[in-house]
Amino acid sequence: MPVNGATGIDPSKPVIVHVSGGAITSVQLSGQPAAGTISNDRHSWVFDGGLGVNTDYRLTVNTLNSLSTEHTVTTSFRTLTPTATLGIASVAPPRGATVGVGHPIRVTLTGSVPAEYKAAFEKACVVTTNPPVTGAWYWVSNDSNGAVVDWRPETFWAPGTQVSIAFNLNGVHLGDQRYGAENYPAHAFTISDRDLRLVIDKDSYRATCYENGQAIRTFPIDTGITSSETFVTYTGTMAVLGKGNPVEMKGNYGGGDVYDDFVNWATQITWSGTYVHAAPWDPDIGSANDDSHGCVHCRTEDAQWFYEKNIAGDVVTITGSRARPVAVDDGICTFTIDWAAVVAGSAYGPTRNGKPVSA
Repeated sequence: MPVNGATGIDPSKPVIVHVSGGAITSVQLSGQPAAGTISNDRHSWVFDGGLGVNTDYRLTVNTLNSLSTEHTVTTSFRTLTPTATLGIASVAPPRGATVGVGHPIRVTLTGSVPAEYKAAFEKACVVTTNPPVTGAWYWVSNDSNGAVVDWRPETFWAPGTQVSIAFNLNGVHLGDQRYGAENYPAHAFTISDRDLRLVIDKDSYRATCYENGQAIRTFPIDTGITSSETFVTYTGTMAVLGKGNPVEMKGNYGGGDVYDDFVNWATQITWSGTYVHAAPWDPDIGSANDDSHGCVHCRTEDAQWFYEKNIAGDVVTITGSRARPVAVDDGICTFTIDWAAVVAGSAYGPTRNGKPVSA
């Protein structure tokens, strides 16, 4: 156990108590029962994590010897003050939001996390759902601009799922002598009570919208110029990021291909600028005349219908023989990769309500 009066104690290291000539009966940390583990012979106790940085603690150990005499030992110590911290910049969806079944939890950090410390971060960020669901953290990106980490279930969320995240990061060592310095406020959101998915088939020039598994509307579309690597519409599983009516779109690709237009009923599905939108200037929608710069062209009435129907996190899947897989970091695209890849990209592995489970 720490020496009485010790300072600079690393909060990420376990606190260990050994006794001889007696048995540990109870342990308190700063006056509260401590959630540690007493060995079977009751000669040792381990408190594995949970201390905060820059904090005073009082550890009280109660023992009972062979003569049934009680004995109490108390020690006081202070944890270190970190020279640098790493925290949470943002969490999505917003607190209290209702989103579609394709929206993972997305956490953006204020810096990167070395590989050997990723598991500590994942373990400290506890996801609880009702009903319970198995999921895992996946590192979408991890650079000095700030790591982006998603937690997603194995398959799309069940409609109506309640999701909450506890960020127990205070005192967690996150590499390069950086520690979490506070527990980010608990975060909760709700999955919509309907499962809305738009499936776009580039080969048939048709889009079908499904609600709770039932097709509710099919309409013609056009997509990006197939002869151009730059303009081929992405394929894969994406989710609605947001929408605008109108949205200004600009481009200058040389050779006279310059535009600055306002488009109506525009639903965004990638950060790089892919939208499902109205294109009244396109007379050949649905007739195999791909001529967009990567967006999905729709008739005005269809674009408006989808715009008014969708919310952030609703699923948009695009298929076609002219494949151009969307990057996982180009939007909310974690569901475009399979579950095995998510598990392989997780340092701590799958969990269900904070408890590790087998993949």
